[in-house]
Amino acid sequence: MKNPIIGHEQIIEQLEHTVASDRIAGAYLFVGPTGVGKETVARYFAQLIFCQQETQPPTACGTCLACRKMDSGNHPDLQLIRPDGSTLKIGQIRELQKQIIYEPLEASRKIYILADVERMNDEAENCLLKTLEEPPAASVLILLTSNMRALLPTTRSRCQILQFHPMPTQELAKILVEQFSVAPEQATALAITADGAIGAARTLIEKGDIHTQKVPEILIETDPLAAFRLAEHFKNNPETLGELVIWYRDLLFLQQGAPIELITHIHSITELQSIAPHYSRLRIQQAIQTVLDTKSLIENTNTNATLALEVMCLKLLK
Repeated sequence: MKNPIIGHEQIIEQLEHTVASDRIAGAYLFVGPTGVGKETVARYFAQLIFCQQETQPPTACGTCLACRKMDSGNHPDLQLIRPDGSTLKIGQIRELQKQIIYEPLEASRKIYILADVERMNDEAENCLLKTLEEPPAASVLILLTSNMRALLPTTRSRCQILQFHPMPTQELAKILVEQFSVAPEQATALAITADGAIGAARTLIEKGDIHTQKVPEILIETDPLAAFRLAEHFKNNPETLGELVIWYRDLLFLQQGAPIELITHIHSITELQSIAPHYSRLRIQQAIQTVLDTKSLIENTNTNATLALEVMCLKLLK
């Protein structure tokens, strides 16, 4: 079966070599922005390990019983663990520890994919460390995070780290045209909005948001008390921070009289044209810098995301 992963060629090649040489580590940490493809690659890695067809280099054949179970989401030796509510809780980690000591049911290894591990509380992470220090030989833990700095140094040191990067905008736009039948005039705008992340772009396509994205409320809100409600929205939808920068950029282009073809959200042009006169060039530039600084702070440090987003929203509404 043809490798279904878009991009991340070096990582895929490394994982295939790992399986071919049977040097699979006990724990991996996949690091990269939301929607960049970490979970998709983690699932493919699991399928490479489970596939019953022996090929060189290893591939997921897509036809054996193990591959069919993977495709249907019913393989008994793969478990995906997501945060329960806003956090990954200690109870979830303890349940993992109860299960991981048992031998795999069908495959050579049991694989656990833990999503958004930056959302573990301290108690849960300290509990997970015990398993990372001495993982059972027939198990693989794959941790996914968009913020490696939010994890303890000891957690990071116990894992083999693979760094995922977004695709260049034009490369992603070309893929959207060729493989997802997105119109060329929309593909670049969609690639920019997705910040180069193929998963984020696919989500926008599936949601039908290519044309229907609404102007963010924070661009038109004037009540400072709304900052706390808006901060909660950004916390629950972190990918919208990158999108917000693009909206401010559109305002800057309009405010400066740039050619209309430079506008990303062309379907909201009328509303943006009515908003632009209320902003000065300096205010828009400061807003863009504020959003970028906040995004970097959340992704690269162990800062309190709620507090950082509240400060950001207060600045934007000032």
